[in-house]
Amino acid sequence: MKTIVIQYVDMPPSRYKDVNGAVTPHIRTVGSGRAMVLRNGKAYSTRWKRSKATGGTSFTRPDGSRMPFARGQVWMVYADR
Repeated sequence: MKTIVIQYVDMPPSRYKDVNGAVTPHIRTVGSGRAMVLRNGKAYSTRWKRSKATGGTSFTRPDGSRMPFARGQVWMVYADR
């Protein structure tokens, strides 16, 4: 595994339920917030921003520069704020 991104988002309940009847969350990935990038045995505090649902998400360092990811797979984990 090369890069893991933990993106903190709002996760209100959705109208959907799983096979056991538990409500599944609606993960809101449009907006901005904090994230943690795990790469090469280190953790990097970052910010994420996504202006619209049809666009990509940008990740930046505290100084505003782009957060580089390692080549290869990127695993996304969404965590409730």
